[in-house]
Amino acid sequence: MTLESWSMGIVRPVMETHPFAWIFFVPFIMIATFTILNLFIGIIVSTMQELAISPEVSTKSGPEILEVLGRIDTDLQTLRAQIEKQQPRS
Repeated sequence: MTLESWSMGIVRPVMETHPFAWIFFVPFIMIATFTILNLFIGIIVSTMQELAISPEVSTKSGPEILEVLGRIDTDLQTLRAQIEKQQPRS
């Protein structure tokens, strides 16, 4: 699946005795490389998704997440109230 010495070590000796073996080798190589590529992409996407989550929330369980979200909501309401006080009324 890594394609290391694939043509010289495996394919050419087999093709000398079985000329139609390419019917097996070509789809196998395509499927194997597609699978490996998808695995690498999956690992990269998974890692990026984990990094995007806030560290404070990612280590918490269900009730703890709700508590953190409640604190965030309270802070937001406080900030909105402060902004409304500072805006001049027309």
